[in-house]
Amino acid sequence: MKRFTWFTFLYLALGVCLTAIALGYPNLPSGLQTSLFVSAGVSYLVCLFSTFTFWREATIRFYRRRGSSVILPWLVIGFNIVWMIWEVQSQNWTMEAILRALSWLLVVLINTELIVITWRVNSEP
Repeated sequence: MKRFTWFTFLYLALGVCLTAIALGYPNLPSGLQTSLFVSAGVSYLVCLFSTFTFWREATIRFYRRRGSSVILPWLVIGFNIVWMIWEVQSQNWTMEAILRALSWLLVVLINTELIVITWRVNSEP
């Protein structure tokens, strides 16, 4: 059975936004444009995978196997946000820096979903 969550739609929206940006600005450097297309493609794949039950079950198995790794998604999210802000600020808020940082938003979304799934597992009786 396929299962749609808010994160499924967030992955899809991120992929659509990244694709629209990459197509809307043809004068971007080719490496940045490729990075945006790759991030959009991965976002579409994660969107597809998140609809299947094995996605949630694999997360639960990983969480139960490694109970001490609960802090890991929080650290990844914090590191990515700090890195994105640092990168954008150090390049004087240029459009290329913002788009490069935006392509890493998928990592933050995946780890946020991991946190939400583990919270739901902990709240189940």
